[in-house]
Amino acid sequence: MNHFLVGRHKKRLASEIGTIVKPHGGKLRVALAYPNRYHVGMSNVGFQAVYKFWNEIPDIVCERVFLPDADELEEYSRSRTPLLSLETQSPVRDFDVLAFSITFEPDELNLVRILDLAGVPALASERDERDPLVLAGGPITFLNPEPMAPLLDLVAIGEAEALLPTLTDVLRSASNRAAKLERLAEEEGFYVPSLRRASTLVRAKMGKRADFPPPATYVLTPSTEMSNKFLVEVSRGCPTLCRFCWAGYNYLPKRSFEVQRILDVARGARQHTDQIGLVSTAVGAHKEIVPLMEGLREMGYRISVSSLRFEDLRAELLDPISRSGEKTLAVAPEVGTDRLRFVIHKRVTNEQILEKTELIFSRGIENLKLYLMVGLPTERDEDIDGIIDLVGRIREQLLAHGRKRGRVGRLIPSVNPFIPKPGTPFQWHGMEKPSLLARKMQKLKKAFARMPNVDANFKSARLETLQALLSVGDQRVAPVLIRVARGEADLKRAMKEAGLDLDAYIYSERSPGESLPWGYIDNGMKPELLESQYDKARAAALTPA
Repeated sequence: MNHFLVGRHKKRLASEIGTIVKPHGGKLRVALAYPNRYHVGMSNVGFQAVYKFWNEIPDIVCERVFLPDADELEEYSRSRTPLLSLETQSPVRDFDVLAFSITFEPDELNLVRILDLAGVPALASERDERDPLVLAGGPITFLNPEPMAPLLDLVAIGEAEALLPTLTDVLRSASNRAAKLERLAEEEGFYVPSLRRASTLVRAKMGKRADFPPPATYVLTPSTEMSNKFLVEVSRGCPTLCRFCWAGYNYLPKRSFEVQRILDVARGARQHTDQIGLVSTAVGAHKEIVPLMEGLREMGYRISVSSLRFEDLRAELLDPISRSGEKTLAVAPEVGTDRLRFVIHKRVTNEQILEKTELIFSRGIENLKLYLMVGLPTERDEDIDGIIDLVGRIREQLLAHGRKRGRVGRLIPSVNPFIPKPGTPFQWHGMEKPSLLARKMQKLKKAFARMPNVDANFKSARLETLQALLSVGDQRVAPVLIRVARGEADLKRAMKEAGLDLDAYIYSERSPGESLPWGYIDNGMKPELLESQYDKARAAALTPA
């Protein structure tokens, strides 16, 4: 056993609260992998909820697996040690099941790397009974799992709470690998790439209510992005239905977790931390958000939120956040003009945004993050100018309130290129070419650089090309994914040598009647509705509320 690697795992475990370690004998052994570093993965509440679910079953042992840090990767390579699980430092390839929780497309590269490190064949067609059953779930899998489908024995499509009972029953009862896959291929929400016929639809299995304990950070650790902060999901879905956003269209109906359930799990964590983060695509849209925050304040929590919609911002919502000591908030103007905001189906004007940001600063919030996008459908030069003007006007508000306090905060615009997402009205629209995106971003960079107290972050348009390909690609992309993950070629070279046209995949507009790689997934949203929304966007029409 490698002393350096085992020691690193034990050091992490020693700093955790809530770790579950179980003996392996006579149990179904599941290695639950988050395809990124420990520092990133341990802030994912969905990943933690699955870990808790499986470990509460007596005859299942579930251990965590992460992409090793850089120095650990060097040691794995030098010593030829197979990838180890966190809890008992057992070889991952010895587990019965290797289950991936995937939230972001670029992490598909890390899926390949984890399989390689574990000594598990990357392609499902090359595995046999000696290998763990490799499956994946998470948001990416019910958008478009096709680029990684040849790597997977099984894909879980839908929400974990709806899928896990059936999945668990079959994994525990079926006699062998083939029997497990054959049974699951007949169940709602499961896709077996090796068994699916081209004409077969796979219906995503989604929940209708939030009548279960909310996903949360049941294992606390200081070694993560949200150090020792207890995170809890408060609601699922978003009523805004922005036309670029997969969450609004795929998490339907919108649901709020019961206040008492949230308070119960928060009460259990309070002895270990006084920091809590409320997680959702629309935290403020929770039907009882104010009573929830008041309950958390009574426990002495310092409250932060992932982001707030402008429609939900009001004094009674902001005051508990400010009184708890939180000084930073995040909002999403997305764009700089009312016209383009209506195109993406966001019902708020620049003047309304400025009213809300004035309210934010007046309630004691000092720093404000602004989520912005470029390259959206119908975008014009004046929309980029609009971003500069809007940020400048919000900055003036920040300065005015900061001077009164004697302490000026920061404005933090975060600018991302638009990437088409399956299952949304903009799934047919191509991504803008990197040269055009770079020009727009450079204009914003120069403008923001001339604004003191503005610290802007920009995603690289070229780096986002890979994410776009994995978002809208098909199974032909799998060999490219493997080669790029292994460092055998960059994306352009790998695509060219595979005989694939990168431009055709991500920069070309698709017609609504065109067959889409993810078209076999039935998420309950009628394609005609998505098409209608796309037509309205191109006509710059706002769908009536």
